[in-house]
Amino acid sequence: MDTVFINQLTVETVIGLYPWEQQVKQPLAISVECLWDNRSPAASGDLRHALDYAAVIRRIEMFAKDHPHQLLECFAEALAQCLIAEFAMPKLRLRVAKTTTLPQARAVGITIERTPEDFSAT
Repeated sequence: MDTVFINQLTVETVIGLYPWEQQVKQPLAISVECLWDNRSPAASGDLRHALDYAAVIRRIEMFAKDHPHQLLECFAEALAQCLIAEFAMPKLRLRVAKTTTLPQARAVGITIERTPEDFSAT
């Protein structure tokens, strides 16, 4: 299986546990690797057969704008579920990082891997 990736997309959202964090938007760096069979779009040249990464980016941006969370873990889980459902991804790897939280680190964050089966009970 092939991979379609988006690397370090910067979005702003309300995220964090502290009261001050709930009052401001903070930047997140989001990277996504989506398993996708690229043979059909490669053969046809038709975007309808491809995973439209521009559409995925727009969806991530809208999600970040409209879904404040306290924990990165909650944000990542909800975003993964959204992307898998809306784009019929067979599997994704999602990395979400706060880039301005700790001055001694360039970024802190999490990476998760999910499939549609991970959300079938929810």
